[in-house]
Amino acid sequence: MKPKTSDIWQYFVVIDNDYAKCKTCHKNYSRKGRTTTSLKGHLKSMHKEEYEEFCKMEQQRDTVKVNQVTLAITPLQEIKREMIVEESIEENQMWDTSHARAREMDDLIGEMIALQNLPFHFVEGVGFRRVIQTALPNYQLRGHQFFTDHICEEIYTKMAIKIGQMLKQFLKLSFTMDIWSEPSVNVSLLSLTAYGISEDFTRRQIVLECASVQGSLTGDIVRDHVKRMLLKWNIQDEQLHCFIRDGASNIDGPIHLANIPDASCTVDQLQLCVRSALETREVKNLIEKCKKISHHFNHCQIAQDELTKIQTEQLNQPALRVIQDCVTRHVFIHL
Repeated sequence: MKPKTSDIWQYFVVIDNDYAKCKTCHKNYSRKGRTTTSLKGHLKSMHKEEYEEFCKMEQQRDTVKVNQVTLAITPLQEIKREMIVEESIEENQMWDTSHARAREMDDLIGEMIALQNLPFHFVEGVGFRRVIQTALPNYQLRGHQFFTDHICEEIYTKMAIKIGQMLKQFLKLSFTMDIWSEPSVNVSLLSLTAYGISEDFTRRQIVLECASVQGSLTGDIVRDHVKRMLLKWNIQDEQLHCFIRDGASNIDGPIHLANIPDASCTVDQLQLCVRSALETREVKNLIEKCKKISHHFNHCQIAQDELTKIQTEQLNQPALRVIQDCVTRHVFIHL
């Protein structure tokens, strides 16, 4: 028979497997499945003083057990338990702006906006927010203004330092400049792009700046902006190989005034030649005839089917469709 560990047996005597005798009232009581529940109930209802004494003994026993368990925990186990508690608390807390993971995500989202050329309001879209809330529930979602400041200040500063170091490695640099004007708001954009070949013969292309200019872009204004950009990036005179330019007067003149070597853009020259050729009477007449032919085939299904039949059955060639020129979509004349 197993030893009795419950304090209740100080008030009862075992008769057999089913019954026990109360030491106080000397009556036999059923153990009901060999448990002590009914015995405790008898003590509680019939012998109040003994029951209170029993409860104190049980409480003392529980206190001893807790102390024994506490003493059995080693310092390492205590540290692990504290770490588990801290991790559990951290899992349910939102990261503040100084949290390492939050700053890492800020950088990654900011770089994504820059690399993919996304609008800043992208971070306020429902789809993006749902993804972030599911993947990183501890991350506090930011607004578009946060990433505007983050990219324009922190990320731009880091990239500017790297680009500045890269520019110093080029012995020679070539440049192109583009100008976009919007007469309705009287604002123009002027961009400067640098081209160089690294020591391992890798071609590099870097957009250094895109500046907004109020008012008209005169030659003097363009020249001053070019000089300012070169000075900002600490580009030395001996690094200047040449400026590739078109024939526009507000670009051609300032480059000469700034004493910077320059060369005409071959693609621009070819484009001017093509435009001039398209203006001749013979070419214009030919283009009009081609447009009428393409218009006929694109508006007549019978003609399209007959053309396909000729190509596939008579000429044994893949079926091709007649291309129709559309100025507002694709200009196929140059093809």
